[in-house]
Amino acid sequence: MLTVEACPLADIVAAAAFPRLATEYERESLIDGMPPPAPDWDAYAALEAAGLLHGIAASVEGELVGFVAVLLAKLPRYARPIAVTESFFVARAHRRTGAGLRLLRAAEDQARALGCPALLVSAPSEGVLAKVLPRRGYAETNRVFFKELRDA
Repeated sequence: MLTVEACPLADIVAAAAFPRLATEYERESLIDGMPPPAPDWDAYAALEAAGLLHGIAASVEGELVGFVAVLLAKLPRYARPIAVTESFFVARAHRRTGAGLRLLRAAEDQARALGCPALLVSAPSEGVLAKVLPRRGYAETNRVFFKELRDA
């Protein structure tokens, strides 16, 4: 049975399946030229303690199969905080179970509960999520461009 619920990030990271999911996530989302991920778990914990980061986990029969982290961003241009998905991933083997859509809805619900008027979701340009989001009411509004900066 699939469950999706708010979950402290420490519990998501401590799940037995997390290392496998993190490796799969990295393979699918790593940007060529970016350094390899090196999560600052203390920074995550501090953001969570400040009420600015909220974890949501998807599990099947108690095994973690996906997660989303919703980050509140106070953008000076707007009067209200905006919610952003800092991390969003579902294991390939569980993508047709509804886990991703339920995580997305839970992220939207969390953003609403926090008073955010919008949820920004980033997705790899050619990835599955980029194909799913428009069918769920999301509009592509901007593109992010990347340039590796090397020492001159």
